[in-house]
Amino acid sequence: MSPERWQQVSRIFRSAISLEDEARKVFVAEQCGEDESLRSAVEKLIDSHHRADEEDFIGGRAAEDGAALLIVENDEPDAPRFTTGQQFGSYIILDRLGIGGMGEVYLARDSRLGRTVALKVLAADVSADKRRMKRFRQEAKVASSLNQPNILTIFEFGEADGLTFLATEYIDGDTLRDYLRGRRAKLTEILDITIQILAALDAAHDARIVHRDIKPENVMVRRRDRVVKVLDFGLAKVTEKRMHGHIDRDSQHETATAAFKTAPGMLMGTINYMSPEQAQARDVDERTDIWSTGVILYEMLTGVMPFTGPTTSHTLVQIIEKEPLPFNKTLTGQVPDELQRIVRKAMAKSLDERYQTAKDMLIDLRHLKRQLEGTVEGSSERDVGTKKKRVLLFAIAAMVVFTIGLFAFSIWRASPAPSTVSTNAPAAPVAVPERVLTYWITVQKFRDGKYQKPFTVAGEINFEARDEIRLNVRSPQNGHLYVLNEGPREGTNTPEFVIFFPSPTANEGSSLLTAGQEVQIPEQTWLRFDAQAGVERLWLVFTEQAVPEFESVKQFANTQTRGLITDAAQSKSIQDFLTSHSNTKPEFEKSDTLTTLKANGRILLYPVRLEHH
Repeated sequence: MSPERWQQVSRIFRSAISLEDEARKVFVAEQCGEDESLRSAVEKLIDSHHRADEEDFIGGRAAEDGAALLIVENDEPDAPRFTTGQQFGSYIILDRLGIGGMGEVYLARDSRLGRTVALKVLAADVSADKRRMKRFRQEAKVASSLNQPNILTIFEFGEADGLTFLATEYIDGDTLRDYLRGRRAKLTEILDITIQILAALDAAHDARIVHRDIKPENVMVRRRDRVVKVLDFGLAKVTEKRMHGHIDRDSQHETATAAFKTAPGMLMGTINYMSPEQAQARDVDERTDIWSTGVILYEMLTGVMPFTGPTTSHTLVQIIEKEPLPFNKTLTGQVPDELQRIVRKAMAKSLDERYQTAKDMLIDLRHLKRQLEGTVEGSSERDVGTKKKRVLLFAIAAMVVFTIGLFAFSIWRASPAPSTVSTNAPAAPVAVPERVLTYWITVQKFRDGKYQKPFTVAGEINFEARDEIRLNVRSPQNGHLYVLNEGPREGTNTPEFVIFFPSPTANEGSSLLTAGQEVQIPEQTWLRFDAQAGVERLWLVFTEQAVPEFESVKQFANTQTRGLITDAAQSKSIQDFLTSHSNTKPEFEKSDTLTTLKANGRILLYPVRLEHH
């Protein structure tokens, strides 16, 4: 856009924003005439202005239609502020993920903790806006106060080199909108996604935080394991606790974060997913998030939004007054009656008739999912039964023959035997249970001042300082997994042990793995080799039952000790356990990228050698 064009857009915009809605539309139409590109630029700028309090920077999407993007010089894309490998504060820039009116988003590595983050650097004009900065600080405070696997983790909000930035968990995945685009998800998958959204909301509501903008764009699905993450608490509001429908005002002092204040009558949220109380600019509580979740669930089941109109006003009227189309008029497939009831209750226009808590809806969906999974199993059993009925006549005939043979055999057994059988014959061998575990290692070599492309190996290779690895594990069985690092030994002293798994940020702190479950250790960061040369061991311990010695050291997997077991007695107990169970080596099968371990008994124990120099 040329400077002259920008001046024209700016002039119309400044005059338009002072007018009421209808008058503004008439004014813009008169000023732009048939120049559609001019009209589009002005309308985008007006829309950006009115959504200033709703920009989704924390959620990972910088607004792409702000005024800063309307001016492009020489028709060239905006040059990145940082280049790959450049240091910004304590972060190393790896790549630029996006740019918008709020600033730039980079993939970066935290050089202090060795973890990959999404680094969001605010534009200079945004940093200078005290109102916006106050909102971002509040937003970061709200989001960072929530510690739940389905909520985006905020690592840091600060300043470096004169720029304001936000470091968050990096999610390699898609928004729910993109994830579902062009495909119809299975019913069990839809239930699983909704259950995870509700689990996030349950944690937020328990902290008396209402999201107020639940929509597919604020929900991400991670590619590798379909874990759902709820983003963008930019419109979040701290509520007073309701006790049986009443406000508990005595508990307000417990609230750690402050409510965002908005002007009376201001609509907050995204139109199609607004609750009736939001659409009428009334006070909201956690039940407004339940409504929005119900809308998302309806949309996933039917492929259409329940409330939509040609204009914002039409959509708001539908939300307040109309009921969505029944499922049988929007679907060719069948939605279980119980699921229809759950959706209707989540989208009840009356607050008293709606689900009162996210946990209530969560319980109903989990119960339904178990029922459906049982129905599938029962259906398979009925199919088998039908096949059996088809050979019923043959079976009856066979039973007659069998009965006659059994009668003859009984008579023969009753007859005296020509010789006796030794009572000292050995008993039949008892089957020994077998433990099976597969692992592989993802490696990032540090060469020439930067990390090379990750690759996968089946087992041990040599490493150098600053190289990074990630351990991946799965098993076809249920079992308890423990992963510890044993540092290089110094003489006969007890080595240092670090507990890597389980931890509070992996598998919800539980050592129990279900059959087929794949875990990545660490889940969000990497294990980095320091400058101390030697041989370290990653001990893999996979057991049928929980091991008390390991369960007692899970407490050390925290930000203070970073997994280091500092209690000498417990370190000695771990060493004794490993020594006493190391006599029997598991069998292993190794391919180019995988190692599968097999051990007879209820305990599989294997040290992965990590040699570095």
